[in-house]
Amino acid sequence: MKNILSLLAAVVLGTMAHALVPQDVVVVFNAESELSVRTAEAYCAKRGIPRENAVGLHGIKAADISRADYNRFIMEPLMEEAHVRGWQWPANNKMLGKRKAAIVLMPDMPLRIKAAANLPQQLAGSGNNSASLDSELMLLGALYPLGGPLPNRAYKKDGNISDYDAHILAVCRIDAPDELTIRRMVNDPAEVERRGLWGWAVVDQGGPYPEGDAMFKTAASYAKVQGFPLFNETSKQCIGPDFPLSPHVAVYLGWYSQWPNGPFAATAPKFSFEKGAVAYHLHSFSALSVKDPKQWVGTLLQRGAAVTAGNVAEPYLGGCLDPEIFFARLLRGYTVAEAALMATPTASWQGVVLGDPLYRPFAARKSASVADNAFTRWYRACRDSSASLDALEGQVVSNLRRQDGAVVAEAFAWHCAETNRLDKAADYFRMAAEMSTAPADWTRNMLLQITVNYNRGEKTLAEAQMTRMLEQTMGSPYRKAIEETADTVVEERRKAKAAAAAAKAKAAAEAAKAKKTAKNPKK
Repeated sequence: MKNILSLLAAVVLGTMAHALVPQDVVVVFNAESELSVRTAEAYCAKRGIPRENAVGLHGIKAADISRADYNRFIMEPLMEEAHVRGWQWPANNKMLGKRKAAIVLMPDMPLRIKAAANLPQQLAGSGNNSASLDSELMLLGALYPLGGPLPNRAYKKDGNISDYDAHILAVCRIDAPDELTIRRMVNDPAEVERRGLWGWAVVDQGGPYPEGDAMFKTAASYAKVQGFPLFNETSKQCIGPDFPLSPHVAVYLGWYSQWPNGPFAATAPKFSFEKGAVAYHLHSFSALSVKDPKQWVGTLLQRGAAVTAGNVAEPYLGGCLDPEIFFARLLRGYTVAEAALMATPTASWQGVVLGDPLYRPFAARKSASVADNAFTRWYRACRDSSASLDALEGQVVSNLRRQDGAVVAEAFAWHCAETNRLDKAADYFRMAAEMSTAPADWTRNMLLQITVNYNRGEKTLAEAQMTRMLEQTMGSPYRKAIEETADTVVEERRKAKAAAAAAKAKAAAEAAKAKKTAKNPKK
């Protein structure tokens, strides 16, 4: 019988009809910024984009521009360049020439088109009629109302973007808080896609709206059936403070915190993604600035991600890039530009996508022979196990003596936890911890083992393990994560924490009562 991995993989992967090519992409840069010019030259050279596809714009002075300046310095020059160079923008099929499918913006291009008093509100209750430059350019060449977000006719499509009449451009940008990160965004994708992007998938569910959580839950299922080792946080909390994630995280999809938190917080121990990683945290204001390392997009890029996305202002959930569709299209082998276009519900709104538009992180994934590491071996083990836990365990055991056997043990432990085999999960987290050589890996697997033991009813064992771990890790950089787990597992700590919270609430109530009495003393 066809194994379940292959069966479900067909739903996600299917057959990719088209891939964006360098000739389809127009590179737009700020001609008055040395960084923008340098990056445009480097990107064109890296991807073999014809020199005539690069357009330098003048008169750009700020990240936020007016609608009039957008028209004067960006929209009108691009329309003129298309006419001179014989291009056709998708939204204007009356133009003659070679149709261009994507624009990539270089550093120091404006981010936002400011609200204008003489335009209607973009969305009832939004309080502004602004838009990201990127989202506005999706409709370059079209005549359209400026009073609200417009439906993206490419949303949820699957196939050659010229085969359906979407009349819309794919738009990405390459920019980040520092030039080193910008250079990585140019160089890493072309290198990584030759062997494919391999590593952990981390999905952090538990946001405020069920419809959003459904997207992340489905994305997690895609990761699992596609043979990614899956770290799946399903609680209502984000990943905890200072939690020691693996340095081999290839995919991160999470929500819902305004500021980078958990392992991504500025105060957390240094964490870096796998080279070429795709990382997306959904929040309404995650890209207020792409230059600010305190914003989600800046943080994720500085920590090694090659691709991310965000919003420059409130888009509401229905206007955000859909993580389920984005991940599914990338898995089919589409480029970042195509996958993002198909995952974006609206145009003339608030979204931005950062990364190389031609990057195909998973196109090589169907051929696991391109690399031999713990992640490709886990992929093959899942593929060949015919959905049998015993068969999968047999393949895992055969890998335990390898130098990177801890990765396979941890992947299997998570698989067992996901299928409610908590006894096996605890056992393999223990093995992974024993085989780990890096403090972060040992700490993570110990905490996961203790948590699983606690959840399967072995509370005495979990408490003893946690007490011992507290004694062993006094100087650990992951102490906050350790103590957070201890607050749940160790009964005395839990009781003390509850008592402290009750005492604080009582003191606050007494203070409020005293304040009220002081204001209204009895006569």
